[in-house]
Amino acid sequence: MRRTRGYERIRVMKLSLRVAILFAGLLAALPVFAHHSGAAVFDTTKKIELKGVVTRMEWTNPHAHFFLDVKAADGTVTNWNLELASPSILLRNGWKRDSLKAGDAVTVDGSPAKDNSKFGIAQSIEFADGHKLGFLSAYDDTK
Repeated sequence: MRRTRGYERIRVMKLSLRVAILFAGLLAALPVFAHHSGAAVFDTTKKIELKGVVTRMEWTNPHAHFFLDVKAADGTVTNWNLELASPSILLRNGWKRDSLKAGDAVTVDGSPAKDNSKFGIAQSIEFADGHKLGFLSAYDDTK
């Protein structure tokens, strides 16, 4: 049986479609590989307590971050980058977009990054009035 040009074109088109679908699947999986393990980044055997003023809050994926100016005893100010859960988890657990904003004076308990940079993960955030926010939820234990 002799194959026609039409048959060959269909075969090439099917193969091209399979390759395109495979490529799209691999491309869609890339964000999964980009996410890091908290245990790989943070040293949970060490604890930090930071007192300072929030300079910026970023509602970005895969994790929200806020930045905190911390003043040392000698007067120098260091800006810390503190990681939270994802924005969708924070919102589902009671956080609001204005729960933490620039200018808020807070005390943060958490763990530092393993590389000794000014990066950490915030487990709890306490405001001057005593109310608290958690890594995952907006809780209030003052009641």
